[in-house]
Amino acid sequence: MKKFSCLSLIASMAIATPLLADKVSEAFENMEVKGEIKTAYVNSNFLGASESDSVLAIGGNIGIVTGDFYGFKAGITFQASSVLSDDVDNNNSSPFNVNGVSKRAHYFDASGAVLSEAYLQYTLSNTSLKVGRQFIYTPLVSTGLENKSSEAIIKDSFEAYLLTNTDLPDTKIVAGYINKWQAQSDGLGDVADFEDVEDGAYTIYAKNNSIENLTLQAQFLNIDGKTSTGDKDAFYFQADYKLGHHTVSAQYLNSTDKSQASNAQDGELFGLKATGPLGLGKLGYLLAYNSSTDNNGAVFTGAGEGATDTPFTAMPVHDGGVPTRADTDTIVGAIVVPAFGATFIPYAGKSFSDSHALGDVTAMGAMAIYPINKNLLVKVDFEHVKVQKLISENTDTTRVYLSYKF
Repeated sequence: MKKFSCLSLIASMAIATPLLADKVSEAFENMEVKGEIKTAYVNSNFLGASESDSVLAIGGNIGIVTGDFYGFKAGITFQASSVLSDDVDNNNSSPFNVNGVSKRAHYFDASGAVLSEAYLQYTLSNTSLKVGRQFIYTPLVSTGLENKSSEAIIKDSFEAYLLTNTDLPDTKIVAGYINKWQAQSDGLGDVADFEDVEDGAYTIYAKNNSIENLTLQAQFLNIDGKTSTGDKDAFYFQADYKLGHHTVSAQYLNSTDKSQASNAQDGELFGLKATGPLGLGKLGYLLAYNSSTDNNGAVFTGAGEGATDTPFTAMPVHDGGVPTRADTDTIVGAIVVPAFGATFIPYAGKSFSDSHALGDVTAMGAMAIYPINKNLLVKVDFEHVKVQKLISENTDTTRVYLSYKF
C-alpha cells in the first residue's frame, strides 16, 4: 500500500509539473512593470532658519508585480535618489524644525537606494492578505501622496501584514499590523532605512458607499510604545456627500499621544470642506475649516508622512502641522483655474491661536500643474508663511518637479 501511495504521488507530480510550469510562466508573462523618473528642486528658508536651504535631486522608482499564480501575486519596488547639489544647514537649531532638520528641504536631501516594496499577496474570493514591505494609503497610515506636502522623490513605506475584505456590499474593510516604517530621508543626507514602529502598530479601516451620494470612512490606529510613554492612538471619521456637482465633507479626529506632557496628551479635531465648480467657465473652488478643540494637546494624525495631509486645511507645502496645534481654528480657500493646458491653484489660509507660541499663522501660495504629455509632468509650488509671534523671519518655499512615468 505504501509503495502504491508513493508511486501515485510521483505520478501525480509528474502530471502536475507541466501544468504548474505553465501557470508560473503565465504569471511572469502577465507581469506588470511601472516606474517614474523625477527631478526636484526645493528652496526654503524654514521658520527660524538663518538662511535658505536648497536641494536639487534626481531619482525615481521601478516596480514589478507578477500575474496571478493560484491566487498568489508578488511585488517589488526599488526607490533611489541622488542629490546633485545641496546647500542645507544640518545644524539648524530652530525649535520648529524636527530634531534640527528643516522638513521642507531635508525630505529631498537624500542619496541612496532602498527596496521599499517586497511583498507576497494571496487572494481568495473577496479577501486578500498582503505580507511584507508595501505602500499603504489610508487616512491614519499613509505613504507620501502626489500633489501634497508629503510628496518627495522617496516615498514612505511600511513592513506590514494587511488583510483586505470586500464581502459586505459596497464596503471595504482593511485590518493590519505594522512593525516597521521607512521614512523619506534620515535627515542627514541619506535615504532612510526601515526602523521599528515602536513595539508595533495595529489598525482597522472601513470605507462604505452603500448610501447613494454618500461615502463614509472610519479608521482606528494603535501604536504600542517600547515604553508606556511611547503609546499613541487615533480614531478618524470622514463623511463625503455629493450634492449635484459639489461635494460637502466632514471629518473628526481624536488622538492620544503619551509622549507629550501629561496635560497635553489628548487631541481633537473637527473639519468641514466644500469643493466643486464655481459656475464660471471651468473654474473650481475649495473651502475648508478645521478646529482643534483641546486647550493643551496637539492632534496626532497617524503614521507615515502622508498622514500629515489628512486634515482638510493641510497646506500643499507645509502640511497639517499648523491646524493640528492645540486650540486652533483654521480656514483655507483655493480656486482651481484650468488654462492653457495647465491647472493653476492659488490659495490662502489663516490659523488663529491665542495659546500657541507662534500665535496666528498666515499662508498663501500657488500651485501649477502642467502635463507636457501623458507621461511627462511639470509641477511648481510656492508658499509664503508668516507667523504672528516669536519668529520675525517669514518662510518662502519653492518646489519644482519634473516627472516622467512609464
